[in-house]
Amino acid sequence: MKYLYIYIAKKFISTFIFSIISLSLIFIVVDLFEHLDDFLDRNASLLIIGKYYIFYIPSILKILFPIATLLATLFSIGNLSNTNEITAMKSGGLSLYKLFIPLMILTLFITVIQLAFATHLSPMTNKYKTELEKSALGKSNDKVYLSQIYLRDNPHRIVLIRDYNAQLHNGYNMQIFDFNQDLTNPRIAKSASAITFKWDSTNKSWQLNSVIQRLIQARKIKETRINDTNITFTFSNNDLARMSTKIEEMNINELYKFLEFRQKGGEDIQKELTEFYGIIAFPFANIVVLLFGIPFASIKKRGGMAVQIGAALVVSFTYLIFTKIGQTIGFAVGMHPLLSAWIANIAFLIIGLIVLFKTPK
Repeated sequence: MKYLYIYIAKKFISTFIFSIISLSLIFIVVDLFEHLDDFLDRNASLLIIGKYYIFYIPSILKILFPIATLLATLFSIGNLSNTNEITAMKSGGLSLYKLFIPLMILTLFITVIQLAFATHLSPMTNKYKTELEKSALGKSNDKVYLSQIYLRDNPHRIVLIRDYNAQLHNGYNMQIFDFNQDLTNPRIAKSASAITFKWDSTNKSWQLNSVIQRLIQARKIKETRINDTNITFTFSNNDLARMSTKIEEMNINELYKFLEFRQKGGEDIQKELTEFYGIIAFPFANIVVLLFGIPFASIKKRGGMAVQIGAALVVSFTYLIFTKIGQTIGFAVGMHPLLSAWIANIAFLIIGLIVLFKTPK
């Protein structure tokens, strides 16, 4: 049994590697033709172009893994079926479920790799890719200068920032509004405005300059002017700097902290949370396509292997499309972001298991 599993695994792995390399090359060639004018305009050398696509590969692979898994399943198992090897295995007492074991182990391993690509490696290489675009291709699309920032520091304090430079860690025009404790009838109790401000890394606080403080009591306003003062908020320089980072350059931990920070600021982040959970849910597409691929490829049908592969591809690509549609529908009807992200996986996992169980063993 051990040697049989190794035999099946070798067929699957070789087909998977061939599929992922072929699909990646096709993707790169198409993208190269699309951006060829940009490379030529900047006189980019082959070394620069090569580095660009090396940094781009993790982002490509995190999309192509489920398709390569499906193709590997269809061609490896389909080939065993066409050569009657599956019939011989069943005659020797090997059921379809046992055939499923080595492929499931390999697919789980692929899923873990894709999770690593999607949550950590791809964001890291995207940063290098952005730096390369800036230095060698003349692109400057960094969002280092933020404007019109609205933050809820706590339930009774709102902070408005007109401009903030994420690189220099300083900003212009900050307004702070403190409300009374009456949640049913909130009123501004005091406010402060600063012409300029900056992050004090030594004291871990914000230094405000040219400050005007206003205390509101009994409909009277008492105004005080202060040259400099330090104030501590629940957000730090890192939180504001993170707002200038592209979403695709944040690893899963940074993205979670960023969304948590925005939620504290009173923003509705349900759509962004759905996409966040979707990043984690998508790699499990490998398992779903495996459930559909094995039943279609393991049985000889009229029309040959092409019909089987075509049917499995239609079902699997329908599933991959539904992953995005399901997230959109879930968000539109007010579904919890976690459920919206996983609804396609859950639905097609159930269908896949039903198809697998109904397949002759």
